[in-house]
Amino acid sequence: MTKTKSTLFTFNNEPFSKFSILLIIILDIFLLITILTGIDSEKNMSPTLNVKYPYQCKNHFDPKYKNSVWNSATRGYTYDRFPFSEYVSFYIPTHSEYYSGKKIQTYHDKRMAPICTELYKKIAVFAQSDEFKNNKELKNNLRNDKRNVVSEINSIEKRYNTALFEKISFTEQDRDKKIRDKYYGLLEKEKNIDRQIKEIKKVSTYKGYQQYVDFVNNNKDTFKKEYDSYAFWQPFVSFLYLLKFTLPLLLLSLLAYRFSTRPERKISVPNKLITLISTHIIIITLLPIFIDVLRLIFHIIPRRFLEKIITFLYEYGFIFLGYYFLMLLGIVSIGLVIFLIQRSVSKREKLRQELREKTLYIDAYNQSRCPNCKNRVDYSKNYCGFCQEELNRVCSACHKRTPKHIQYCIECGA
Repeated sequence: MTKTKSTLFTFNNEPFSKFSILLIIILDIFLLITILTGIDSEKNMSPTLNVKYPYQCKNHFDPKYKNSVWNSATRGYTYDRFPFSEYVSFYIPTHSEYYSGKKIQTYHDKRMAPICTELYKKIAVFAQSDEFKNNKELKNNLRNDKRNVVSEINSIEKRYNTALFEKISFTEQDRDKKIRDKYYGLLEKEKNIDRQIKEIKKVSTYKGYQQYVDFVNNNKDTFKKEYDSYAFWQPFVSFLYLLKFTLPLLLLSLLAYRFSTRPERKISVPNKLITLISTHIIIITLLPIFIDVLRLIFHIIPRRFLEKIITFLYEYGFIFLGYYFLMLLGIVSIGLVIFLIQRSVSKREKLRQELREKTLYIDAYNQSRCPNCKNRVDYSKNYCGFCQEELNRVCSACHKRTPKHIQYCIECGA
C-alpha cells in the first residue's frame, strides 16, 4: 500500500508540482468518464428492470395497480382499475424517435421483454386507430372545458351566499340579471358537456379490446414469474458485463506495471511514466468493480430482509438492540478512521525521526565523532572509548567490519 501510494503521488521520488497535480487530476477524470461510459455501453446488453419491463407494461399485469383519472365534477381523482376502461389508461411508449424530412418515425426499444411487446401490439389494435385518438382528444378537451365551467360556477357561488343568490334571482336589475343568466347558462353548459362525454364511444366497445383483456388475464402468472426471475438475476448478469469490460483493462494495466517495475529494467523516465499511468488506471478501474460488488451484496441481502428484522424488533420490544447496533457501528467506523489517521501520522513521524537520525549518523561519521556522545573517535576501532557505543558491525555479504550506521559496506559496497 505504501509503495502504491508513493507511485500515485510522487515521480522520481519527488512530489508532483502543482501543474503536474492538475494534469494528473484531468487524466483521472478522463479515465473515469471513459471507463464508466464503456461500462454503461456493456451493461446495455443486460437492460435494467425498468427497460426490460417498463412500468407502462407492468401496470397492466399488476392486480393492485390503479390509474388515477381527474374528475372535474368532484374536483378529485377517480381510479380506473383493470380491465381499464378510460382513454387515458392506454398509450404505447416509444423509447426513441427521429426525423426524416417532415416525417417522424418511431421505434420501440428492442431490449424490451417479448410479453410487453405483445401487449403493446394488442393495445395498438384499438389505441392506434384514428377513431380512438380522435375520441381521446375530444374527451380530454371536454374535460378541460368542464373544469373551466365548474371553476366559474364555484367562483360565482363563493361570491354570493345562498340567501343573496335566491334574492337576486327574482330581481330585474341588469347587473343581477346578468349574474343570474350567466350562472344558469354555466349550469346548462355543464350538462351539455356531461352529455357529450357520455355519448363518446366506450373503450370496451372497440375491436381488439376483449383480446387485450384476455391476453392480460391469461399471462398474469407468466409475467410475474418472468419479472421476478429477471429482477433477481439481472444484477449478476450486469456485473458479468462489467467484468467483461474492466478485467482486460485491469490485466493490461497490471502487466504494464509489472513490466515497468522489474528489477532488471532500466530506471528511466518512460518506465516511470508507465508505472504512474498504469497505477492510476488500476485504481480507477477497481472503483466501479468495488461499487458493483457492494450492490450485489445488498441485492443478495435485500432490503425486505432488513425490514423484516426491524419489524421483528418492534413487535417483540427489542428495538433498543437496533439502536445499540447503530451506536456500535458508529463507534467502530469512527474509531477505524481515527486509527488510520493516527497510523499515518505515526508513520510520517517515524520517517522524520529516521531521517534525522540518519543525518546525525552521517554527520558524526564525516566528523569522526561518536554518534552517541559526540566525542572524537577512530572508526577503525570497534567501540567508542568514552561511552562504549559500538561503531562497526559485520557486513552480511563480505563478513568484514564496516561503520554501523552507514547504509553501504565500505569494503564491498553491499
